[in-house]
Amino acid sequence: MTHLSIMLSRHLRVVVLSVAITTSSVVTMAGCDQSASVSSRIAPGQAVATEFVATSRAVAGGQSLRQVLPAGASTTWAWTANMSGRGAQGIERTTDGGSHWTDVTPPGLDDQVGDHYINGFFALGADHAWVAYGGVSEADTQTITATSDGGRHWKIVGRQPNFDTCDLDFVTPSDGWCAVITAYRGYETVTLYRTTDDAKHWRIVSETGTGTNPPGSLPFLGDKNIQFVRPKVGWTLFAYPTAVPPLYETTNGGKTWVKRHVTKASGDLDQGSGFSSQPLLEGEDGAVGYTIGGPTKKSVVYVTNDGGADWRPVTPPGPPEGWLVDTITPLRWRLVNGDRILATDDGGKTWHTITTNVSFQLFYAYDSPTAPVVDFVTREVGWIVLETPVTTTLWRTTDGGSKWRRVAIPGT
Repeated sequence: MTHLSIMLSRHLRVVVLSVAITTSSVVTMAGCDQSASVSSRIAPGQAVATEFVATSRAVAGGQSLRQVLPAGASTTWAWTANMSGRGAQGIERTTDGGSHWTDVTPPGLDDQVGDHYINGFFALGADHAWVAYGGVSEADTQTITATSDGGRHWKIVGRQPNFDTCDLDFVTPSDGWCAVITAYRGYETVTLYRTTDDAKHWRIVSETGTGTNPPGSLPFLGDKNIQFVRPKVGWTLFAYPTAVPPLYETTNGGKTWVKRHVTKASGDLDQGSGFSSQPLLEGEDGAVGYTIGGPTKKSVVYVTNDGGADWRPVTPPGPPEGWLVDTITPLRWRLVNGDRILATDDGGKTWHTITTNVSFQLFYAYDSPTAPVVDFVTREVGWIVLETPVTTTLWRTTDGGSKWRRVAIPGT
């Protein structure tokens, strides 16, 4: 089980799903109004203790999903915005599986204007979340506001450590990272910042430049996505255009990185390949999804039995297919494509097929690893985010994947 997240701001995502059959549902929402304004400038090192309480307001329409972060079987956070760069934006939260939503947008951030653009969002569990906001020019300061009570109160805690968009990632309310990744056509530089005091202060823990980098750095080659699982442990997922992408692990909070061994999966790599989700480890056992591009796509599951030092591919039964892989546990996987879910509960020894009432089509682009857009948070409850050229939608199942219903989100 990993965070389900779609991010439209940096580059193309590895996997995009479109839906062939749609249904509709009506959603009741409890609105949440923001009447106070938010200060958007914080001096470096300045201690800030500004707190706001949301009140009631109407939710503006015309928005699309920017990011979805499930926090269990019933609670989910959603960042929405008008993709034109003008108009409404917000943070929505449900605690009953999407039947009702509460607008928990930080006060003053309900409209994309001036220095109040939401440029980053991350949620940890049902209660904690962080929003980075500011202007859209390279020199604009990005302020970070945080909540510890599910969005009822927001408090400005500090500012983003750079002027570029970064990927926020927290594993505890105090321990977090801000990864600034800049793309160069199959190559990427990385500046990784870390906080241990809830975004009040940040420091650079590692960097990868275009030239020679010190031992323990991430390589310049390859598109990258950095995800942490504990205060000291994190992974960098790679996608390569023509070669086997590596997995890198850190055990000291991102200061240094170690390349883990990845056995090549069979298939033509000329169209690119890459890891599609965060490695999930429990003890010595682990699993992670991986897809090879090309006219005939092929997805496998990489597994480890030595704590992540060595990874080998497990190929699903049947002809090559572009499955979207979700690892619920190291042994329980769900692979989604079309109107089928290929399921195993024993690490690929035996498989069974689940027929769905919605056809989810998978598309693949090798050049951007990302968090998955399918997330089974339990064996029965799962979420899927679908994107088409005109809309992005959220779907939920409570029976293990046979029946899915579209979840309506206010404003979208």
